[in-house]
Amino acid sequence: MTFRALSTLALAACALAGNAWAKPAPASAQPAACTATSMTFVDCAGSFSGNLTGTLSQSQIDAINAKFGDNGFHYSSASMVYSKSDAIGNGVFADDGKDFSLNFDQGLVAKGLFVIGLKQATSYSFYLIDGGSQGLSSFSIDVKGVVNGAQQSGLSHAVYIGNALAPVPEPQSYALMLAGLCAVGFMAKRRGQR
Repeated sequence: MTFRALSTLALAACALAGNAWAKPAPASAQPAACTATSMTFVDCAGSFSGNLTGTLSQSQIDAINAKFGDNGFHYSSASMVYSKSDAIGNGVFADDGKDFSLNFDQGLVAKGLFVIGLKQATSYSFYLIDGGSQGLSSFSIDVKGVVNGAQQSGLSHAVYIGNALAPVPEPQSYALMLAGLCAVGFMAKRRGQR
């Protein structure tokens, strides 16, 4: 055999061995790719068969922590909020998200890392989103990473998984803080002149 034939055979053997040792996908994973065209996210887990109910199952928690742990997100039921858009009053959301946009209740923003779960038909996916230090009050979504093919008729519901939402400071709060700092500065200047 020539060198070229041997090297091709060696590469094929390595590729087959790599596939044999590859970690199998979870049994509940669907073939839909974790993608989205109208939303920005850090990472995605899914698509999975099933439902997003009133609480996360242990397998859902394990999937979130395994996929997003390397990015710094770790779910803890003791310290995090779990809220559904189809709950009474829409949970932390201002609406149900069926128009492919999610808005948090007025005056609230999601800061830092949080997860949005999107459910459509019999599938769901989790998206890790970074609200940064300023926070997000709304964002566009799509379900292209939840179901195969084109975006279907709409979202069944969304869930928010993350820290408690922070209120957006009102201008009056900034004005009061600035007035206090000015008063402290005035007093310090006055004492310095004595």
